[in-house]
Amino acid sequence: MRITTFDPGREASWARFDTSTPWTVEIGTATMIGSGRLLRPCPMHIAEIITGSDQVVVEEVGARPNQGVSAMFTFGMCVGTILGTVSAHSKPLVLVTPPEWKSASRLGGLTDDKVKDASRAYARELWPEHDKLLRVKKNHGMAEAALMARWYFLKGPGRDVDMGDSPMRAA
Repeated sequence: MRITTFDPGREASWARFDTSTPWTVEIGTATMIGSGRLLRPCPMHIAEIITGSDQVVVEEVGARPNQGVSAMFTFGMCVGTILGTVSAHSKPLVLVTPPEWKSASRLGGLTDDKVKDASRAYARELWPEHDKLLRVKKNHGMAEAALMARWYFLKGPGRDVDMGDSPMRAA
C-alpha cells in the first residue's frame, strides 16, 4: 500500500510511504504558484505526488489564534487546492486532526514550538537518510507529513492492511 500525506501550511509538505518498505519515506514540499494572498500549491505537482497512491491523508486544520485574515485566506487556498486535486483524481482521502496523529506519535500534549522540534527529531530517528534535511527548523512540515503516514499505517485506518511479517508491524 502506498500512502501519501500532506501537512498544509505556508508550504504544502508531503510524504510518500510505501508499506512494503517502511524503513524509508519520501518527503518534500509542493511547488507553489501565484503570489501574495493567491499563493497556493501547484495542482499539477499535487497530481504528480499522488500518482500511484492507494490512500491520501491530509491534516485537518483550521484557523489559529492571532493569524491575520490574509494569512488565513492563503492557508485556505493551500488546503483547498490539495483537497480539490485529490478529489479530482478520485483518490481515497482521510482527514486526520493533529491531536489524533500526534498522540499516536509520542508528540501529544507538547506546545507548538516543542512539537515541531520533537517531530523533526523523531522523524530523523525513524528515517536517518533524511537527517540533514530534517535538522532545518523550517522543514518540520515534512517530518510531520512522514509521521502522519506512519500513524495511518500503524495506528490509524491503515492498520488493518495485512502486512505479514513486516518488522514495522511490531513498532
